[in-house]
Amino acid sequence: MKTAKTAAICGIMSLALAAAGLAGCGDTVDGTETALIINDEEINLGCASFYLRHQQAETENMMVSYGFGSSGSMWGTGTSSDDYGAQFKESTTDTFVEMVLQRQHAEEYGVSLTEEELQTITDTAQTFADSNPDAMTRMGATVEDVAQVLQLYTYQNKMWEPMVADTDREVSDEEAAQTSITYARIPLTQDEEAISDDEKAARLEDAQAVLEQIQASEDPSTVEFNDISEAQNEEFVSGSYSYGSDDTVMPDEVKEAVNSMSDGQVYSSVIETDEYYYIVRLDLAFDEEATASKKDSIVLERENENYNNKLQEWKDSSSIEETSVWKNILVSDKDLYTIKTEETSSDSSTDSTSGSSSSGSTDSTSGSSSSSGAE
Repeated sequence: MKTAKTAAICGIMSLALAAAGLAGCGDTVDGTETALIINDEEINLGCASFYLRHQQAETENMMVSYGFGSSGSMWGTGTSSDDYGAQFKESTTDTFVEMVLQRQHAEEYGVSLTEEELQTITDTAQTFADSNPDAMTRMGATVEDVAQVLQLYTYQNKMWEPMVADTDREVSDEEAAQTSITYARIPLTQDEEAISDDEKAARLEDAQAVLEQIQASEDPSTVEFNDISEAQNEEFVSGSYSYGSDDTVMPDEVKEAVNSMSDGQVYSSVIETDEYYYIVRLDLAFDEEATASKKDSIVLERENENYNNKLQEWKDSSSIEETSVWKNILVSDKDLYTIKTEETSSDSSTDSTSGSSSSGSTDSTSGSSSSSGAE
């Protein structure tokens, strides 16, 4: 887990929010009203709203940067369960509740915040508030609200290790055992349709030719499949793959062939599956390095399950109420919060936020592999 400072505090310090209020409406929310009641602890709207909008801004920035949406057309109206905005608010509220519960249970795990952490949080909250006055007003948030959210982030990070400390970390070789192979394959489909019998026959000839060249190489146990296969037909994809008993990716026909081989051996014929012709080499029947990595992965899966189970138990045994005030808060395309880039900030006034309105209207796998070639 990341440290509290790197995961939360520094993240907030680098964030400048641009708040776009409801078009044609300058209303703000009353941050002192109660948004959530968690085990009799009242969380005010300013605190919950700041967390929600911070997550909204980061999510929109990420999704836009990866081309999954565009600013102003991602969230919908926020009133329908089908809207991403409504779904996002629900999941974000759930995470926020978990963070509050972690703080409430922190003493049980000997977790507290140091004076240094509290001072850093206070300074960071003030810096953020000073840099984002417009966004703070729109959210109904105060410096104290920002500081409270930063404390929750910090508790969340510090609670991970003690919460997973009782995880079973013993993993046997048998459970984690990984076999590593090298393969080249050529598809028997085109645009999800089966290729013609003539094309299939031609690709089988290409696969046979690749196999013969590999077998005739100076050292078939180490030769690279990629250059040979792609020179024969650009439709080939080659790579390496490690898998265990729980793998569902590599076809059974390939696994059965591998079971009859020894380390460094290339299978003597082309293997046909429903979707590909395969040429396969067994690199290591028991790959110690891949097995060790799989053990780490299994332990992490157990830790995550342990951690999430504890959170779920706390939620199940807690009294959690969303007030009408919180239910009326929407994540929508009419109320946007985005992260301002440095370039944008440098071109604006000394205030690090700006307002804008939306136009025309009131953001473990069972095996591991590496491959090359055109899929």
